[in-house]
Parts: sequence; structure tokens; C-alpha cells
Amino acid sequence: MKKQPKNKVLFLIPVGVILAGAVIFLCTRGNENDSVCKENVARLQALKQTTGISSGSDASDGSGSTLLSDVEIRQVFAGNVIIGDSITESIVEYGYLDTDVVVSKRGLNVGAADDQISTAIALNPSHVFMAFGSNDLEIYGSASSEFIDAYRTQIKKIQTALPDVPIYINCILPITDEAIAQTPDLGYYPDYNEGLIKLCQEMGCTFIDNSTIVTDSSENLYEPDGEHVIQDYYPKWLTNMAQIAGLKA
Repeated sequence: MKKQPKNKVLFLIPVGVILAGAVIFLCTRGNENDSVCKENVARLQALKQTTGISSGSDASDGSGSTLLSDVEIRQVFAGNVIIGDSITESIVEYGYLDTDVVVSKRGLNVGAADDQISTAIALNPSHVFMAFGSNDLEIYGSASSEFIDAYRTQIKKIQTALPDVPIYINCILPITDEAIAQTPDLGYYPDYNEGLIKLCQEMGCTFIDNSTIVTDSSENLYEPDGEHVIQDYYPKWLTNMAQIAGLKA
């Protein structure tokens, strides 16, 4: 369907972007009035204060620093694992990494990722990166808490099997207005990202915000569906993950 250390939380994300994106979404939905919009803004501002999120820097979003070369990408991700759906699967399709690092499946949602989680654990990685949500939006819709519960279950499996391995949770990328108009459930992605931030705080994982890679780009990085991304996105994403995790070539 769709093409950490446990004892301390590290949020190296440009929070202004994720908050701004969420606020814009909440304030532009046709059925929202001014009072509801203000209430949502206040809620998101409170989240920023209570979770202790750092605003990060340009270098942390993969767009303001030198990209890793194809060779460097293979070097830094050797011995690590990236788990996800078709967006993750394209890392292999474009030739950046192989299936000894990328464990993915087209159309996969986090609740159905048992086999992929088991495969990732068996690889005994040094770092685990997870990227789910694109398909989950259409499954859970407004029930973002159910998505978070499913994510929590999979994280617990990894932490139980690999207690000393840090886990990094990628955000759900912003989705275009056109795509949301076609599939309204996609418009809940800010709520899902908000839940993922809180989940990372709870579980001792690191949340990675890749939003500015697409929002600050001088080119349109989206596929025509407004949800998936073109090849140019991938070296930026991989560079951002490597920088956040401190992976070196």
C-alpha cells in the first residue's frame, strides 16, 4: 500500500518546526474556530515546556551540513538497523544500504511489525532506528493513542532483548494538504508526532525530527502522492540520523 541510552532522553530536534506544523494544521482545518485554535496552540506550547525539548540547530536536521557520501553512508550504518515501511524500504531500492541494515516491508504498520522486530533483534545491532506511521495513520485515524500503544509494545521487545542498545524514533514527515484532502486521516500526523515525543520521554528513546529536510528544501522532495519522498531526500535523512546518533565514518 505504501511505496538510547535508556536512562536519559535526548531530543535533538528543531521543535519550532514540529510545533509550527502542528499549529498550522490545527488552525487551518475547516471545522476549527479561533478559540479551539488558541487552545491547541497552548497545548503544544505546554508540551514543549514539559518535555524539555531542545530546539536543536541547522546541522541536526541534515539540511545545514555536509551530506554523507554513498560510501560514508554504508560505513556509518554498518552494524546498525533501520526498521520501517515503504519509505524505509526505498533506502534499499535506491541502493544506499542493503537488507543487512534495512529491515522493512511495503505497507507495514508498527503493530504488524513482529517479524521485522525479530529480524532486527537477531542482527544484534549497535543502534536501532525505527520509522513508522505513514500506514498507521490510515489504520488508527484519530485514535493516535492506539498507534502509540502499538509502538510501545515493539520498543519493549527491543529493549528486553537488547537492553544496552539505543533506540531512535523517526518522526512522521509532514504530509501535503492535497494528500490530506484525499485521505483526511493523514491529517492527524501532528498528533502522532506529539505522542511519539512523549513516548520517547517515557521509554528513554531519542526522537528524530526530519521535518525541516522537506520544509526547508529549495526543491519539492515529495512524490506526487504528497506523502512519500523522492530519492534526493534519502541522503539527507540518513545523514541526519547518523549525526543524531553520533555515527562516524
